[in-house]
Amino acid sequence: MNALVLAFLGYLAALRRDYAAASKLLDQGQALLQELRDDDLTGYDRLQQQHTLAWVDNVPGQIRLSQGENDGAARLFTDGLTVARRTQDRIPLLISLHNLALATQAQGDLAGATGHLQEGLALAAQAGDETSAAYFLEVLAGIAGQRDNPQRAVRLFAASRSILDASGSGWLHGFVPRGPHDNAAGLRSRMGDAEFQRAQTWGRSTGSTRAMEYAREQA
Repeated sequence: MNALVLAFLGYLAALRRDYAAASKLLDQGQALLQELRDDDLTGYDRLQQQHTLAWVDNVPGQIRLSQGENDGAARLFTDGLTVARRTQDRIPLLISLHNLALATQAQGDLAGATGHLQEGLALAAQAGDETSAAYFLEVLAGIAGQRDNPQRAVRLFAASRSILDASGSGWLHGFVPRGPHDNAAGLRSRMGDAEFQRAQTWGRSTGSTRAMEYAREQA
């Protein structure tokens, strides 16, 4: 629990951009975790340890990503995802998949980023976690724009916004950086007014289930 508290204090320091304090707190938390052997904890305590390990990897990864150190961020997020897979718990898995997708996107590997986003989207959909799914749709929309598919980008951006407007911001946004936001003006100029409006109407009215199906079937 001390390690978990240190990890969250490190995260709060990172949000204030006090990266020196954040790194010190995270290092202290990591040191506490490393004192434990694999057989020291069982049951819920073991699960909590794995959650904390994943978080301790994700927070410095976010710091590096914010500073443009995309390769270092990707390595940390990959480590966090490895730990999260051992927990088989949705929360650390969604955090790690979303973060790793952003780092992979920043590296220019759009196919790799899409794979992580598709996995996270499927997990959120299976759990009925619509707000988390919306943030994965948002990043997929940005990738569609990069791939010169503005119609898909507008549809996914509009669907994501519709879900968040209807259901609230959810929990995931408190633990991950946001992907590139909807560049409506740029997309409109690429498509023309009429096509832009049709795509936006489709995204706003299609519903979360159909939007997630659309995101998966046209990856």
